[in-house]
Amino acid sequence: MISKKFRLKNLLRPGSITITGEPINEQPGNIVKCLETVAERIGWKNGRTEDEKLLEKKTGKCRGKGIAVFHKAPAMPSNAATSALIQMNEDGSLRFNVAGIDMGQGAYTAMSQMICQRLQVPIEKAHAVYETNTDSATYDWQTVASRMTILGGNAVLQACDDMEEQILELGAVVLRSSKRDLALGDECVFVKQFPEDKVFYKDMAVGYTYPNGNDMGDPLIGRVKYIAQGLTILDKETGQGRPALDWTYGAHAFEIEVDINTGDIKILKVVTAIDLGHVINKMLVKGQMVGGIIQGIGTALSEILKYDSEGRLLTKSFVDYKIPTMRDLPESIEICYIETPQLDGPYGARGCAEHPMISITSAIGNAIADATGTDIFETPFSADKVYAALNKII
Repeated sequence: MISKKFRLKNLLRPGSITITGEPINEQPGNIVKCLETVAERIGWKNGRTEDEKLLEKKTGKCRGKGIAVFHKAPAMPSNAATSALIQMNEDGSLRFNVAGIDMGQGAYTAMSQMICQRLQVPIEKAHAVYETNTDSATYDWQTVASRMTILGGNAVLQACDDMEEQILELGAVVLRSSKRDLALGDECVFVKQFPEDKVFYKDMAVGYTYPNGNDMGDPLIGRVKYIAQGLTILDKETGQGRPALDWTYGAHAFEIEVDINTGDIKILKVVTAIDLGHVINKMLVKGQMVGGIIQGIGTALSEILKYDSEGRLLTKSFVDYKIPTMRDLPESIEICYIETPQLDGPYGARGCAEHPMISITSAIGNAIADATGTDIFETPFSADKVYAALNKII
């Protein structure tokens, strides 16, 4: 078993350089804390006691633990941009449009939270435009690579900034005040020194109308375009460059049980720690993490495509391509949140969509080696492969 001390010594940390030449600084996250967290929560120790070994010999079932770390960043062209449009409705609610697609990951919910926090309105008054298409939507490069929280989030926040400036300009006239003496709060703009002097958003949404019917101002519409900063293409000769926006670090720890008579693997416990900079919505993040972990377990243990000698696919259905079901789930999945703010992230947040799948296979492979003393280098770690490796069957 590789010691925790050895792993800690070889982690990327501030001052390290990635394989593409990018310097690592403080803001990508605390991978050391992620590793230490999962090691503690899984009960990591070097080796098993003699009593544990004796019990395994009697039952034919060996237990092992494995850990693997991961890090990932959304890779994209240096000109990959996103944009956002926010409109104030006449009842004081907000309607926002981004071209990035919410396909179930909760992107629009996270953006709604950011908008409401920034403009001081209740969450039920933020409405995303779900019906989007390339003819009518604002521009977005792609909904891929765990980029929507950080890029889409920054876009809607800057659109909020644009709308706030319009609110303050109109409010300054209506309230006969300087813009710097105004603030936003509770669906209105008010004078800081005299908070009872205020104008509600609903009375400004399409301009402000005085009692005599005189109208001034324009519809409140915040708009912005946002592009990732500092990205470059990779040099064709050296492979050096800056293709990544924000790195997200994490670690997985698995405890498994291997039946040495059949090769079957039972996952007893999974602990995952991820440094998201700032958690916008814990429920959404947990859904992302648990879903990704289970998907990774399928890759590690059962999913495989088989071809004949001429390259024709033999795996024709999900009967043969086995994805995990409820019966295959771990007995326990624990998600731990680490928060090291991303300097250029919305409220310090960074993405986590694809991350939980990474290193699942590595962590399970390490756990198999710990349980059996046998390394297996071909995935998936199906029962027949594990049994063959334990019995040295070629």
